[in-house]
Amino acid sequence: MLLLNNEDVERLLDMPAMVDAIDEAYKELADGHAVNLPEGGRMDVMAPSPGAELDRSYIWGAMASIVRSRGVFALRMKSDIMYTQEHDDGGVTIEKYCVQPGTYCGLVMLFNIANAEPLAIINDGVIQHARVAATSAVASRYLARPDSSTVGMLGSGGMARSHAEAFAAVHSVKRINVYSPTKEHREEYAREMSAKLEIEVVAVSSEREAVIGADIVTGCSDSLLPVIKDEWVVPGMHLTCVLPYEIERSVEERCDIIVRHVNGGAYRVRAATDDELTDRQRQDPSHGLMSRTDLPILQDLVSGRAEGRTRADQLTYYANTPGSAVQFAAAGSVLYDAAREQGLGRELPTEWFLQNIRD
Repeated sequence: MLLLNNEDVERLLDMPAMVDAIDEAYKELADGHAVNLPEGGRMDVMAPSPGAELDRSYIWGAMASIVRSRGVFALRMKSDIMYTQEHDDGGVTIEKYCVQPGTYCGLVMLFNIANAEPLAIINDGVIQHARVAATSAVASRYLARPDSSTVGMLGSGGMARSHAEAFAAVHSVKRINVYSPTKEHREEYAREMSAKLEIEVVAVSSEREAVIGADIVTGCSDSLLPVIKDEWVVPGMHLTCVLPYEIERSVEERCDIIVRHVNGGAYRVRAATDDELTDRQRQDPSHGLMSRTDLPILQDLVSGRAEGRTRADQLTYYANTPGSAVQFAAAGSVLYDAAREQGLGRELPTEWFLQNIRD
C-alpha cells in the first residue's frame, strides 16, 4: 500500500492525462459503469464549534465512488473548522483549518475492486485542486469556443493555479489576466504561471479588467459575494466557478447554455437546533441552480445526451456545484499507476490494514 503526500502528487501530476481520465469517468457515470455516493455530491456532518470566529462550525466531509474501468473505489474525507471572514474592503470569504490556521486534514483512500485490497492513502491538497480544475476543463471542451485563447482568472491560490494548467491542457491559451485583492499575490501568480506555462500572464488591478476581453472566465476565489458581474459578461464567453456565489445571479438568466456539475448538492446533517444556526449557515450552497431540473448535468454533456456549444456567440456557463467522488477515483488511479511506474511514495505494509476478525 502506498502513502502519497502532496509533494509526490505534484511530481506525478500529468494534467492532460487527468483531464482525459475524468472525461471518461463522467461518460461511465452516464452509462451506469461508475457511481457516486452521495449521488448528488458530498456528505457533510456538521456541528457548532466553540470559538471566536464568525459562523464557526466543525465539518467532516466525505464522498465515495467506483469507476469500473479504472478498477478502483475511492473515498475522500476531510476534517475542518470552517468559519466566515469579513474583510475591510467589504469582501466575505469562507476560511477553514485543522488544528490551527494554515494546516489541513484531507485524505483520499483507494481500494482495488477486484480483491478489495487497500491500494493508497493520498494527501488531498494537490489532487483536490487538480480534480476540480480538470473537471472545469472537461466542461470547457464542450462549452467554450474552439478558438478560446484568453482566460480571465479571478483568484490566485491553488485552485487558480490548477485551473490555468487545466485550461492550457485543453485550449491554446495565450494569455491569462489574473486578479486577486492582494497585489503581491496576483503578481506572484503572474510570474509563476507565466514561467510554468510559457504564456503571457498579466496581473490586473480589478475584477473588471480580468473579465473584459476574456474567452473563458473562471472564479477561483473563496468569496461569498459575486466576483463576476453581469455588466462585464458578453456573448461568446464561457464562464465557470469554484463556488456558486461567485457569479452574479442575473448572469444566469442571460446564458444560452448552463450545465450543472451534478444533480442535488451537499447532503448535510447538523448536530444543532435551528436556533443555534446563523442565517448564513442556513444558506443553500447550490445558489438556486440545483433546483433547476430543466438543466443538464456534466455527464449528460460529455456523453452527448445534452448539446454543447453550437454557435460562437453563445454565452455558456458550467456551474461547478459541490463535488463528486468520481473525480477522485479517476484522478487517484492515474496518480497511483504513475507512482507505481516511477517508484514514488512511501510503501506501507498492506497487512497493517488487514485483520482476521470479520465485521
